[in-house]
Amino acid sequence: MATEDLIEIEKSSKSPYSTADLEVEQGRLNELHTKEGDLADKEVYDYESDHSPFPEVRAVVPETDDPSMPVSTFRMWLLGFIFTMVGSGINQFFSLRYPSVHIVSLVAELLAYPCGVFLAKVLPMWTISLGPLGSFSLNPDRLFNIKEHALIVIMSNVSFGYGSADSTNIIQASSSQFYNFGLSAGFSVLVVLCAQLLGFGVAGLAAPWLVEPARIVWPQVLSNCAMLETLHSRANSVANGWKISRLRFFLYVTAAGFVWYFFPGLMFTALSYFTWVCWIAPRNKIVNQLFGMQTGLGLSPITFDWSQVAYNTNPLLSPAWAAINVFAGFAVFFWIVVPGIYYSNTWYTAYLPLMTADVYDRTGAEYNTTRVISSQNTLDVEAYKNYSPPYLPATYAFVYGLSFASITAVLTHIGVWHSKEIWAALKGKNKLDIHARLMKNYKNTPWYWYAAIIAVITAIAIVVVEVYHTKLPVYGVFLALIVPAIYMIPCGIIQGITNVDANQLNVLAEFVGGYMFEGKPLANMLFKILSTDVVGQGVYFAMDMKLGHYLKIPPRTLFMAQGLATILGALTQAGVTIWMLGNIKDICSSDQADGFTCPNGRTVYSSSVIWGLVGPRRLYSVGKIYSSLLHFFWIGAIAPLVTYVLYKYTRNRFWKLVNWPLIFVGTYNVPPATGINYSSWALVNFIFNHLIKRRFFAWWTKYNYILAAALDTGLALSGIVIFFCISYPGAVFPDWWGNTVYLNTADGDGVPWKEMPAAGYFGPANGTWS
Repeated sequence: MATEDLIEIEKSSKSPYSTADLEVEQGRLNELHTKEGDLADKEVYDYESDHSPFPEVRAVVPETDDPSMPVSTFRMWLLGFIFTMVGSGINQFFSLRYPSVHIVSLVAELLAYPCGVFLAKVLPMWTISLGPLGSFSLNPDRLFNIKEHALIVIMSNVSFGYGSADSTNIIQASSSQFYNFGLSAGFSVLVVLCAQLLGFGVAGLAAPWLVEPARIVWPQVLSNCAMLETLHSRANSVANGWKISRLRFFLYVTAAGFVWYFFPGLMFTALSYFTWVCWIAPRNKIVNQLFGMQTGLGLSPITFDWSQVAYNTNPLLSPAWAAINVFAGFAVFFWIVVPGIYYSNTWYTAYLPLMTADVYDRTGAEYNTTRVISSQNTLDVEAYKNYSPPYLPATYAFVYGLSFASITAVLTHIGVWHSKEIWAALKGKNKLDIHARLMKNYKNTPWYWYAAIIAVITAIAIVVVEVYHTKLPVYGVFLALIVPAIYMIPCGIIQGITNVDANQLNVLAEFVGGYMFEGKPLANMLFKILSTDVVGQGVYFAMDMKLGHYLKIPPRTLFMAQGLATILGALTQAGVTIWMLGNIKDICSSDQADGFTCPNGRTVYSSSVIWGLVGPRRLYSVGKIYSSLLHFFWIGAIAPLVTYVLYKYTRNRFWKLVNWPLIFVGTYNVPPATGINYSSWALVNFIFNHLIKRRFFAWWTKYNYILAAALDTGLALSGIVIFFCISYPGAVFPDWWGNTVYLNTADGDGVPWKEMPAAGYFGPANGTWS
C-alpha cells in the first residue's frame, strides 16, 4: 500500500484497510511528518491512484460510484422544493430582524434525512407512463440514498446555506423608511432574480477551474460530505483506539453543544465575552481598548462560546498553514499597526471608539445621513459643508486599506502561483483524480447552457435599469459584469483551497461606482449587486457543484436542480421582503416593536450614502483625509511577486506558504469581528488541524469533519430554541453579574482615547471640506 494512499476511514463497509493497516500507516505518516513535513504541502500528488491524493478528501468522500442509483426521484424533487421555499421564507423573514436567527444548511441536512426515509417507505411504487417521453417511477425503491439526499441539500443551500440574498437589501434600502424611491414589486423581483441567476451562470462557466480540479477541495463541502456519509453508512473502524461510530460521536457532540450554548448564549453571557482583565479595571481606557472584545482589540484568546470561535468560519475546516497566514495578518495589522494609528490620533481616530463598524461625524456622534440628502435623493452639497464629512474608526478605516491590497493581491497571487493550472483547465487538460474520472461516466453540462443564462439575464438587467430609470447607464451593466469575469476564478480558487472568503470586491464596486455614478445612490447599489454579489453567489454555487462532483450526481440533473431552486428561492425571498415592507407596522424603523429594524438594508443604505452620495472623491482622492490608504493598491500587487521571487531564488518552502491574499483578506470581517474571533479560531485550528492531525491522524481522519458539523449543528439548534422559545416571545433571563459585568466597562461603552476638544468638534473648521 503506497504512502500516498494512507488511511481510509469508514469509507464503506468494504474498506480495504483493517485496523492493523491503519496503525501501520499512522506510524509511517508520523515518521514522514517528522522528517519532511506535511504531505499536502509537498505538492507531489498521485492523481492516477484509485484514492484521492488529499487525506482530508479521502476521509469523508466515497471513492466508488453506482451509476444505477436513482437520483431524479419524486421524493427528491418534492423535498428539494419544500426545503427551498421554507428555508428561503424563514431565513429571509428573520434577516430583517435584529437580533436575527439563521437556520444553517446542516439543520436542513439533518431534517431531510428522516423526511426522505419516510417518503421512501410510504410512497407507492407506481410506474407512471408518459407516452413517447417514456415512464416515471413514483418511488423506485424503498431506500432513500445519499445522492438524493445530497441533491436536496444542494437545492436547500440556496436558502439555508447562502442565507438572505444580498440583492434583497436594495429593496429594503429603497423603502419608505430610507430612500423612499417608490420602486415597484416588478423591479424588486427582477433585481433579485438577475443577481442570483447571474451568479449561477458564472459558477457554471467557472466549473473547469473550481469544480473538476482535485486540488480545489472546498473544505466546507467536506463537512457536508462527512454528515451525509455518517447518515448513510454504518461502517465503523477503530481510530487510535476510538471505537465509537461517527453517528454516535456526532449525536453526543451535538447534544453537548446544544446544552452548553445555553450558558454563554443566555444564562452566563460573560463566558462569551470573557474579558476578565477588563473586569478588574473596568474604567481603564487602555486596558479595555487592548483586551476588550466589543470595541477593543481582544488580546486575550479566552472564550467559552463556539459562536465566537467560529464567528468568521469553522476553524476545523481550514488548513493549518492558511489559518497561520490569516492570524499573522490580523496580529500584525490590528495588534501592532492599528494601535499606532489610534494612539497617534491619525485621521482623528482617537476621538472615536477603537473598533466599531459605525461611521461618525466630527462631534463623535453617529453620522446622520438624513442631514446631507436633498429632496431628490442626491447630495445636498451646502448641507454637507455645514454638517460634517464622515469619519471612520481606526480599525474600520484601516480595513479599507487592507481591502484595497487584497483586490490586487488576489490577482497577482493567482497569476504567479496558479497560472499553469488555469491554463491547463482552459485547454481541457486538468489532471483527473478518482472522482473526476468517475464523473466521466455521466454527460457533462454544456458550457453554453450557462452562457445562455448569462446572456438572457444580462438583457433583462439592461431592461430593468432602463425601464425603471435607475440612473445606471447600460454601459454600467457591462462594466459591472467585468468584475465577476475577472475575479470569479481567483476568488473561488483561494476559498476552495483555504475556506477563507477572498471576496472583498464590495470595496472595489463601491470605489469604482462611487467615482463613476457619484450622487446616484440607486445606480451605485445596482452596480455593486451586479458585480460583487454575483461573485459572492457564484462562489456558493460552485461550492455546491463540488458537493455534486464528490457524490457523483449527474451534472445535467444537478443543473436543473440548482437552476430551479435558484429561481424558486429568489421569488420567495423577494416576495417575503415585499410583503413584510408593506404589512409590518413601522418596519425598518430603529425602534420597531418586534425588532424588525432591517439591519442589512440599513447598512446598505448608509454605505450607499457614503459611497454613492458623498463619494470616494471627497474622502480618498489625493489630498483628502484617507488618500494615504490608496498606497495599498500597489502594495497588494507587489507583495506576492516579492515572495514568489524569494521562493524561486532560495527554494525555501516558507516563502511558498506565505499567502498574501489570506494575510490581507482574512481580516475582512473586522469590525464587527474582534481579536477574540481570530485568536481563538487560530488556536483551535492549530490544535486540531496541526497537532492532532500530525500525531493522531486516524482519529482526525475519522472524526474531525464530523466534529465540525456537530459543533455547528448544536449551536444552531440551541440558538433557534433560545430565539423562538425565549427571546422572540419577549422573555428575558434575569439580570445578574454574569450577564452584565462585561457591559459595565469602558469596552462595553466604547469610550474613546481622547476627550472631545473644547470647541465641541474635531477636524477642519466649518465648511472647509467639500
